[in-house]
Amino acid sequence: MATDVRLPELGEGVTEGELVKWTVNVGDTVKPDQTVAEIMTDKATVEVPSPVAGVVKELKFKKGDIIKVESVILTLDSAAGATKAAPAAEAAKQTAPSAAPAASAAASTGASTDVKLPELGEGVTEGELVKWTVNVGDTVKPDQTVAEIMTDKATVEVPSPVAGVVKELKFKKGDIIKVESVILTLSGAAATASAPAKTAEKAAAPATASSSHSTSHSSLAPASMAAASTTGAAIYPPVADSKVLATPATRRLAREMGVDINGLNGSGLAGRVTRDDVLASKGGSSAVASTGSGAVSAGAPSMNFPKPAYNSTQAQAEERVELAGIRKKIAQNLQMAKAIIPHFTIMDEADVTQLFALRESLKDFADKNGTKITYLPIVMKALVATLREFPQFNASIDDAASQIVYKKYFNIGFAADTPNGLLVPVIKNADQKTILEISKEIIDLSKRARDGKLKPDEMKGATITITNIGSVGGTYATPIINHPEVAILGMYKIQDKPVLKKDGSIGFIKSMNYTVTADHRLIDGAVAANFLKSFFSKIQNPGVLMMGMS
Repeated sequence: MATDVRLPELGEGVTEGELVKWTVNVGDTVKPDQTVAEIMTDKATVEVPSPVAGVVKELKFKKGDIIKVESVILTLDSAAGATKAAPAAEAAKQTAPSAAPAASAAASTGASTDVKLPELGEGVTEGELVKWTVNVGDTVKPDQTVAEIMTDKATVEVPSPVAGVVKELKFKKGDIIKVESVILTLSGAAATASAPAKTAEKAAAPATASSSHSTSHSSLAPASMAAASTTGAAIYPPVADSKVLATPATRRLAREMGVDINGLNGSGLAGRVTRDDVLASKGGSSAVASTGSGAVSAGAPSMNFPKPAYNSTQAQAEERVELAGIRKKIAQNLQMAKAIIPHFTIMDEADVTQLFALRESLKDFADKNGTKITYLPIVMKALVATLREFPQFNASIDDAASQIVYKKYFNIGFAADTPNGLLVPVIKNADQKTILEISKEIIDLSKRARDGKLKPDEMKGATITITNIGSVGGTYATPIINHPEVAILGMYKIQDKPVLKKDGSIGFIKSMNYTVTADHRLIDGAVAANFLKSFFSKIQNPGVLMMGMS
């Protein structure tokens, strides 16, 4: 009997991936959970395991192909070995606490039960099917993982809210699935939700966990979903102390938008308040805003950009490859940021002779504490001190509400160049951490960014970003702001610069160039110049900076 192996969901909001390589060939014998392919998404390279045992009969794609979630990627000849590797999936589920308690539904239709895709995260409306972890004919237990969905932030394990026998799988590996779409149909066993599912949903304890069969990406295991009643009505249990039915992601969106969710009439199943209901209450739509690292979240106007074709008279001397994965997400986010934000950049050079000496003097101390000191953590502390004086740089513009949002916390993003593209890890509450603590965190986040193992939350919530081009080279640049932030600080290479001393002799200083790119809707040129001047007063005198640290 032949078994189709499909591309599972690869992460939140991710609908497709690029085939990097096959790890099996036609004729190979495959074990359950054995990696058969590597797929690159816009966030990470994901190892795709086979859910069953068998012999490889056919490989459906070639290296470099773009594959939709739930597309059949290969076919196995499976005699006795075509059974689901339940122990591995179950073990992963048992060790992975829920990432975000999301609501789902299983609508009963006579002898069958439709299992729907639950909400996958705040502002996420769809995901790419990385793989099915069950096959038609398999018996499913309540809370058993049935599929893996990749969004733009993580791979999410989707559990079944009810028990039953798999009757039909509605999508194929690689397909893009909308939230609340029916993903599979169960027949047979009782169509009631398990008690642990409801308990997990009420617990609401976010956490991340790695899938047992993937070592190259973070996976988020959502809390179990509510089941349908036996009468066929989809039931979404309310969160404690709430007057309406809504998922945690929808409630969070309402809080951020200042909407009283209890006053809304839900348009979802069983009167559930949806994300669209919250947005509509503010006169908005299902708009998204970039976090700069490839994620999308509610709060900014959606934009439809022109997509001009490229026509060539020398096609035979050209090569075409898909704009996909992280590069595609970067392109979309930067295009959106440039379209929304009126950028301007101011640049100047600073005498960092004292900063250079300070860093040199701290090397031994850092080594004894198991880390190394770069210029970046010191620059972060100087930036935080400057942001306290110029709060408009630590802000965002809520276009929908025509409001300026001043942030009372200091989360500093830093651009990290990785093999898969540019990512922006975030140092949370940088004002509350020492230079040594920030140094260790930068090293850890940078390494995991290069390895494709950053957690979604580690790339969210930045209030301003630093791009350190100086580690590569370059004198000046005009970086693009990481929307919805309103400014980005650029730091460049250090050079020995000759200067004329008072006695007429020639000396040398350590010179370092900086730029500030700002959102002209909120920040004027003179303000940006004063911001950079204040920043220089701190970075050029790091001893004074440290005396003022809180």
